[in-house]
Amino acid sequence: MDTYLNKYLNESYRKECRKYLVNSIYNFLRKTKYPKNYLAFMIKSWHYTFPYMTMFVFLFAPLWMGCILTFVLFMFTILYIYLKGCFVSHLEYKLCKKNFINIIDPYLITMNYPINNETRYTGTLIVVLMYFGVVISILYNRIVK
Repeated sequence: MDTYLNKYLNESYRKECRKYLVNSIYNFLRKTKYPKNYLAFMIKSWHYTFPYMTMFVFLFAPLWMGCILTFVLFMFTILYIYLKGCFVSHLEYKLCKKNFINIIDPYLITMNYPINNETRYTGTLIVVLMYFGVVISILYNRIVK
């Protein structure tokens, strides 16, 4: 049982899962009529604006929507940690390697951190924790009031 569990916790296995997920989505998207650079642009646009758009849900939508969205975002965070990175960012890279900018890069530049895989991973976790802090505060204030 222990070796069976170790397989699923092994970092190389987890990265292979991420790679398989990215390749599956990539192959599906390539069957559409859109060129790769358009797909990359649409995914990156959604990926970058999603946290800002969801903030409006937390602030103004019915409370039950905010609670469900918090659960979904928590699941995405668990997936990010388990897969040792963001499958959406890897998909963006696969679609447009030439002009790749990771979603966390502007934040790293603002904070004077070097741009590499380690700072991207850690920086994303820090931003996500701060985001959850804001979200929990908003939801708490909405529930209490």
